[in-house]
Amino acid sequence: MRLLILAILLAAVGWSAYWFVGANALESTLREAIDDARADGVEVEVASLDVTGFPNRFDTIIEEPRIRTASGIEWSAPFLQVFALSYRPNQLIAALPNEQTVAGPFGTAEITTESARASMTLTTALALDHANLVVDDLRIASDDLTLAVARVLAATRVPEDAEDGRVQNIGLTLDEVALPPAFADQLGVAGVVDGATLDATVTLAEPIDRGTFEGEAIELRQIDISRLDIDWGEVGLDASGALSVGADGVLTGEISVAFRNWSRAVDIAVAAGLLPPNQAEQVRLGLRFVAGDGDRLELPLSFRDGLVYLGPFPLGDAPRL
Repeated sequence: MRLLILAILLAAVGWSAYWFVGANALESTLREAIDDARADGVEVEVASLDVTGFPNRFDTIIEEPRIRTASGIEWSAPFLQVFALSYRPNQLIAALPNEQTVAGPFGTAEITTESARASMTLTTALALDHANLVVDDLRIASDDLTLAVARVLAATRVPEDAEDGRVQNIGLTLDEVALPPAFADQLGVAGVVDGATLDATVTLAEPIDRGTFEGEAIELRQIDISRLDIDWGEVGLDASGALSVGADGVLTGEISVAFRNWSRAVDIAVAAGLLPPNQAEQVRLGLRFVAGDGDRLELPLSFRDGLVYLGPFPLGDAPRL
């Protein structure tokens, strides 16, 4: 009996020592990461940073975090909480506040949510293995627009056949996206996008790891879209294809895009300023030749020579990532 009690006491002392060593190491690592970010020109401020949760969790509580990048983008919130079981420290759960602020050259946006939670699992090398995000009743409001989304689901994972974390399967679902009323009125469209879904695989220059979490940029090399669906009232879109990202960030490749009620989509493109009104009828005639009598139109969206083409029609400069 005495041996059993002694074993229990030794185990308790050992576990307590493990927790305190781990908590101190975690807090030191976080503070070092903040110092490194500051040295790289990123402004980081916190009112307090503590690791609690003895004996079974490492709970990181950060009060009043504020981060401002060299490009002038600033994020702030009342708090940020990250939880991990002490016996599974590579599995993290984040509780995000219901109010956040993002500011920059574009102005200031207030972000509110009914709930926002995320989880992430790291490999033994501290690289991302998989993660997910669930947000309910997201609302983004600035001086001149308001955007609301009933639910956001996002997830990423390393495929089983991938050699390392440079390849990630990603999924994104948006439910009931309420557009700014003035924008919807300008386009003459339904004020709510019923839903949007993306399934894709991205190839990165480097895995998402500690360097990324400390502020290193994520560099895309390839985007393979298995499925992109948008259901927006009387119009819809589905697409698939592959794009490469050059060293200069310019996209090249082709995506097959199918429009439902394509004639109405042309009206929307004109209202949005994507298509000059004096070219609309010419474009409509050309698309009718391709689509025939149906309301479904399939065309390639091509990225080449720094430009974007929808079928034979140039849309403008290709975006840089």
